[in-house]
Amino acid sequence: MDTSKLRIEYARIESRANRLKTALSAELDHLLAKDGVTLGVPIEARVKEWLSIEEKINRKSLNLHKIHELDDLVGIRLILLFRRDLMAVDKLLRSALTVRSSEDTSLRLADAQFGYQSQHYIVEVPRPWLGLPTWGDLGAIRVEIQVRTLAQHIWAAASHKLQYKHEASVPLPLRRSINRASALLETVDIEFDRLLEDRLSYVKDQLEHENPDEPLNVEILDSVLSKIFPYRNRQDDEPYNDLLIDLNYFGINTADELTQVMEKHMKKIMISDSKEATQHDRKEGYYFKHVGLAREGLRQEFGDEEVSGFLRSRDKEHPMEG
Repeated sequence: MDTSKLRIEYARIESRANRLKTALSAELDHLLAKDGVTLGVPIEARVKEWLSIEEKINRKSLNLHKIHELDDLVGIRLILLFRRDLMAVDKLLRSALTVRSSEDTSLRLADAQFGYQSQHYIVEVPRPWLGLPTWGDLGAIRVEIQVRTLAQHIWAAASHKLQYKHEASVPLPLRRSINRASALLETVDIEFDRLLEDRLSYVKDQLEHENPDEPLNVEILDSVLSKIFPYRNRQDDEPYNDLLIDLNYFGINTADELTQVMEKHMKKIMISDSKEATQHDRKEGYYFKHVGLAREGLRQEFGDEEVSGFLRSRDKEHPMEG
């Protein structure tokens, strides 16, 4: 097949494809965060290079008339930390984008088989978005979105490197080991989901049967601070473990002890928060997260010099944490 005309068209469309890659990645990142979906790694995205397109045309004898007919000119990969989020992402993609086709590659496998597992979607920019100036000329380009868990991604990367994508590709003496590795990675996904369910059960039980003398852990810490401080200051990714170390150092080990210190200094804590918000021009009217507010309480109780000195020494001992 003569690909010269396609190559010229690719040169014209490449910059638009790169804009679509960047814009759609940012939009998906926002939507995933809004829905509480946890990514295992940052979103991966690429525009297919011409040499790769030409090789694919020749290898598969594609009868391609226009570059934008390629389903994977733009590719985006979403690697999720938890398997349970696969359904949430499926719903998100179908509601936000125009899905032309989709496939669950695991359905190709029999129960006793191992192999590549991923959700594939061929999508286009939805019509309402095309009314916006920044999206107006991006509607003709298709995007392949791959969605998989981090454990599935490890398998995909390893099997690609080893070229063990199917059981028939694996030497007989190695099949037992490769099946065991595949099963272990699948177990990781299952156990992470179970851990999340157990965590939800623990938090629910903790809320219903509170014991003020129970030693603090990150879940109790989150619960206590959420009751003491305004909800607007709370964020999902707060470093509760670091704060737990701080509290233990200063001898605050239970929910009751924490509550007493914070309530004792509540007025000064919130005044400090308001001052910081004004100084940093925060229009929302607050500055500190819950962990920051708690540290303000420690400063009021034990002195700024003492608390700041401890935080500096801790950071020197663990420079990569936090």
